[in-house]
Amino acid sequence: MLLVLDRAGQGGMQSVVGLLTEVLSSAGVEVHVAVGGDDDLPEILTTALDVHPDAHLHRLVDPRGIRGRAHATAQLARLIRTLKPDVVHGHGLRTSWPLVVAGQRRPRRVLVTCHGLPPGDLARSARLVRPTGVTVGAVAPGLRDELAAHHLRTVLLENAVTPAPPAADRDAFMASLGLDPSMPLVVSPARLSPQKDPITLVRAVATTDAALVLVGDGPLRGQVEHEIEARQLAGRVVVTGWRDDARAVLGAADVMAMSSRWEGQALVMLEAAAAGVPIVATRAPGIDGWLRDGVDALLEPVGDHLALGRAIERAIHDASIRHALLAGGAVLAKRHDTNALLEAHLRVYRTLS
Repeated sequence: MLLVLDRAGQGGMQSVVGLLTEVLSSAGVEVHVAVGGDDDLPEILTTALDVHPDAHLHRLVDPRGIRGRAHATAQLARLIRTLKPDVVHGHGLRTSWPLVVAGQRRPRRVLVTCHGLPPGDLARSARLVRPTGVTVGAVAPGLRDELAAHHLRTVLLENAVTPAPPAADRDAFMASLGLDPSMPLVVSPARLSPQKDPITLVRAVATTDAALVLVGDGPLRGQVEHEIEARQLAGRVVVTGWRDDARAVLGAADVMAMSSRWEGQALVMLEAAAAGVPIVATRAPGIDGWLRDGVDALLEPVGDHLALGRAIERAIHDASIRHALLAGGAVLAKRHDTNALLEAHLRVYRTLS
């Protein structure tokens, strides 16, 4: 098995590849992971590569720019000729053409998973991918339906989640960040990017009695910190940057909240469900239709910080709503365990031609 990532990084797609490497390797599959660029990789992937002797990492050049793309594709072609993998599985639609060119359509079992796209990019991306003829995996039912509507051959390959680690000591964690441990705690582990819209989340929490910890980094960090200062939230809202213990921090939360404008199938939502933490989110493409409002999560309109704030308050203080969300989250996590991930992928791999 050859898994291909266009670029290294700490995002959800890279984490999914790490989880897939772990479950395939544990099932006795020889796994090779080809990654563009030399950025850091998520711990779940580096651990799987360290633990399993038959899991191997291959670094490709950074594929940005015409010259970089050509060089990375040539490296990939050499790797495919050397390894002769039974299946090549790219992650991200931009791997479609490099895989077809590099493999010369061999091996015939080629799959590319789409982990989400801005709605406005779907039509353009589908036009580029369609001539390759590759099968496209979609991480959520709504995304699968949208890709199929653009005449791509699609299969559903949902994400999965491992059991939650022990939660961090809530009071000690909050105190370490200068937050009052008596306040309800909202945690949002996410990249600080326009897709995740963290400004709306900061504004939403400002209308509540809760503290907010943003576990992540990204291009909007400066704007987020300016918003925190402008609203005089320094004692209530903290940006920590990326943390290796993000899942333990999430487990200490009263609520996990996200204000995304679009998603594929956010891994952090499954992690919250596994940790027994209620979810509050937006009705964004990739969330609405996958999570059920009032059952798996409380969902509010994209960009509406007042509605999002009210939902956070209900998830914290309304005992009946918390009970319903915790019960729904437990079912959600069970439905997306690693056995389901392994079985779904092996089933799809066998059908490729």
